[in-house]
Amino acid sequence: MVLVQGNNGHGKSNLLEALYLLVIAKSQRASTERELVRRESVGVEFFSQVAAVVQREDGPVRVQVDFKNTVNESHGGEAENRLNVQKYVRVNGIPRRASDLVGEINAVMFSAQDLDMVYGSPGLRRRYMDILISQVDREYLRAVQRYQRVVIQRNHLLKGIKANRSQPSDLEFWDGELVKSGSLVVARRRDTLDALSEGAARTHATLTDDGEALELAYRPSFAIDGRRTPEDIGEAMRESLMQVRSREIAQGFSVRGPHRDDFQLLLEGMDVGLYASRGQARTAVLALKLAEAEYLSHARNRQPILLLDDVLSELDAPRRRLVLERVSNYSQVFITTADVDVIEPGYLSCMTRFTVHRGHLERVNE
Repeated sequence: MVLVQGNNGHGKSNLLEALYLLVIAKSQRASTERELVRRESVGVEFFSQVAAVVQREDGPVRVQVDFKNTVNESHGGEAENRLNVQKYVRVNGIPRRASDLVGEINAVMFSAQDLDMVYGSPGLRRRYMDILISQVDREYLRAVQRYQRVVIQRNHLLKGIKANRSQPSDLEFWDGELVKSGSLVVARRRDTLDALSEGAARTHATLTDDGEALELAYRPSFAIDGRRTPEDIGEAMRESLMQVRSREIAQGFSVRGPHRDDFQLLLEGMDVGLYASRGQARTAVLALKLAEAEYLSHARNRQPILLLDDVLSELDAPRRRLVLERVSNYSQVFITTADVDVIEPGYLSCMTRFTVHRGHLERVNE
C-alpha cells in the first residue's frame, strides 16, 4: 500500500484524480478538460501529460493522456483569453481514441464525494454505472455512445414534429435505433447491479456486524418486470415508447429509456437517501465501493487499483480496521490522508509513504 500524507489543498486528491484519469480518459470531478487547466494558463500555450506504466501478466502497458492548449491571436494581435484544450490518448505509444483507453487499467475510486451516490442526482448514479460496466464490457461502452447520439437525433426530430416541420411517422427509424442500443444498456445494467447488490450486502453485513440488510434496486424508466435479455427488454421498451408518443411530441424530448434510469440503495427496504443517517449512508456507499472492487476482480480476472482519497478519517476505528484489512488483499492501493494518526501502527509500518507539499512528492524515510 502507498500512503500519501499532507495538509489539505497541497495536491493529494489531484494525484489520485490523475491516476483515475488514466482509467476513464476524463476527470472524475471536472465535466470538461477546460476545468482541469489552472487559471494562470489562460492565454498561454501549454502542454501537460499524465502517464503510467502498468505491469500486467501479459507484459507492461504504457498509457498516457496529453493535454495541449493553443492560443489564437485576436485581430488586435493579443492572445484571446479562451481555452482551446485538446486531448490526446496513447497506449504503448500508439494514438488511440479516448474510449479505447477504458479497460486498459481498472481502478476503484473512494472519495468524500461518494455520498453523492446517495444524495446526488440520478445522472451521477447513471455515470457510475456507465464507468463501471465500460471497464469490463467494451460492447456496453459502444452501445452507450450510440444511444447518446440517437437520443440527440431523436430529440431534434421530436422538436421538429412539435413545430410541424416533420411527421410522427419519421420516428419509426429512430425508435428502432433507440431500442437497439438502449435494450442492451438496460440488460447490462440490471445484471451488473444484481451482482453488485450481492457483494455489497455481504460486505455491509461485515461492516455492521450483521445489522440492517443492504440492497441495490435498479429503477429503469419503463417496466421490464422479469425480462433479462436485450431482445425481451427491447420489446418492453418499444411498447413503452408507443405509450408515451403523444407526451414526447408535446414536450419535444425523449422521456423513456436508459438516459432516465436510476438505482437506489436500500436498508431494510427503505431508501438510504431519505431515511438513513449520514453515518449509515456512508457505510452503505463504502460497502458498494468494496463490492465494486470485488466485481472488477472477478470480471477482469485481475485486481483493480484502489484509490482511497481521505476516506479513513470519516470512519470510526473499527470500520477503519475492517477497510484496511479488506483493501490490504489487493496488489496496489493508494491512500491519502491529512492525519496519519488515524492509521494504526501495524498497517502504517507496511506502507510505502510519501509526503506532498504544494504539489511536490517526497519519499518518507523509514
